[in-house]
Amino acid sequence: MSDRPTTLKPLEAPRSLAEDAADRIREQILAGGYKQGEHLVEAKIADQLNISRGPVREAFKLLRAEGLLNEEPRRGTFVVSLTAPDVLDIYGLRAALEGRAARMMARAQDPAALAQLRALADDIDEAVRGGDSVVVSRADLAFHEGLCELCGNARIHEVFMRYVPTLRGLLRLDEQVLRSLDEVSLQHRPIVDAIESGDEESAARLLNDHAEHAGEMIAGLVASND
Repeated sequence: MSDRPTTLKPLEAPRSLAEDAADRIREQILAGGYKQGEHLVEAKIADQLNISRGPVREAFKLLRAEGLLNEEPRRGTFVVSLTAPDVLDIYGLRAALEGRAARMMARAQDPAALAQLRALADDIDEAVRGGDSVVVSRADLAFHEGLCELCGNARIHEVFMRYVPTLRGLLRLDEQVLRSLDEVSLQHRPIVDAIESGDEESAARLLNDHAEHAGEMIAGLVASND
């Protein structure tokens, strides 16, 4: 028998009610359900979500850290909201970060990293076949996060992760401007192909075009909700 110690894959911590509540509130903010400057009442939201006020209070903290809510002393919590220029700024940052990550992966040609990126693209295809837009959004975000992590530059991944909560909400808005979920697969396959072929220029251009196009579409949707 081998003396090698058995290793177990760490368990993923379950999501908290506060995180789930923050997701619901964030989606409403980004979709225009809550208007800029609107006063959010903790007790009312807790009642609508059928949860206690504690998780809602924690959700407010998370959203304040993201810059989506603002707390005013003795007045309460108010929606800051993202404007169309904010969305364009975020997607412009994505284009820069992910374009650089794609160049690095295309140049390095690390077989293990390329296999992982291909697997993330496969996950998108599987999600699309399932027809669940929420699952597709998660797989989409996982692909872009994976790209930034697999490129080997920890700072790129760190900056990307700061915007994951906001991107999660924006990707849900992306569903409203896509003609079909199949588009998500069609957008990502050429990116993987370019990276695997070592074509740095094409990989970076495809990521830039992908991010800028999505940003323009979502910015237009946000503007229409103002």
